[in-house]
Amino acid sequence: MKKIGFIISIALVTFACNNGGAVDSNITVKDGQVKSKLSSGDTSAEELKAAAKERQKQREVEEKERLSNLTTMEVYPTIYDFGNIAKETPVTTTFKIKNTGDKPLIVNDAQASCGCTVPKKPTDPILPGEESDLEVTFTSNPSQAGTAINKTITVTANIPGSVQTVTIKGQVAP
Repeated sequence: MKKIGFIISIALVTFACNNGGAVDSNITVKDGQVKSKLSSGDTSAEELKAAAKERQKQREVEEKERLSNLTTMEVYPTIYDFGNIAKETPVTTTFKIKNTGDKPLIVNDAQASCGCTVPKKPTDPILPGEESDLEVTFTSNPSQAGTAINKTITVTANIPGSVQTVTIKGQVAP
C-alpha cells in the first residue's frame, strides 16, 4: 500500500510540475530526467549570443532609466569648523542640501568616516529648487582629547557620480 501511495505521489508531482514539458526554453524534462541546455552544452553559439545580447539590452534600459532620474545638488557649507570642542560633549551642525536640478532629489544614504560622527539624512525627496537639512553630530571619545579632528560625511543621492562629501573639523579640548 505504501508503494502505491509513493508511486501516485511521484506521478502527481511529475505531472503537476511538468507544465507540458519545458519549464523554460533552457530546461527540459525527458525520460524523467531534467536537462539544462546551459549546463549540458546543448546551447548553440547563436543561442548564447542572443542571450548575451538580451542581457546587454536589459542593462542599457536600466542604465537609461537611472540616468533619466538624475538631478543635481548643492551642499553648503562643504566644510564646517566647530573650532574648540569640549571633550566627550556632542556638537551638532546642519548642512543645507539644495536640489539644483529638475527632478526630485533622493538622498539614499549619509555615512560618516567614523562612529563618533552621526549624520541624519533627509527622509523625504527634495523637490527641484527646494532645500533640506543634513544634520551631523560629533561626539569625541577619550582618545581624541587634545587632538584635531577632520571627519568626512559621504552623501549618496541620485546625482551624477552618486556621491558628494562634506567635512567637519575642530580641535578637541585636552
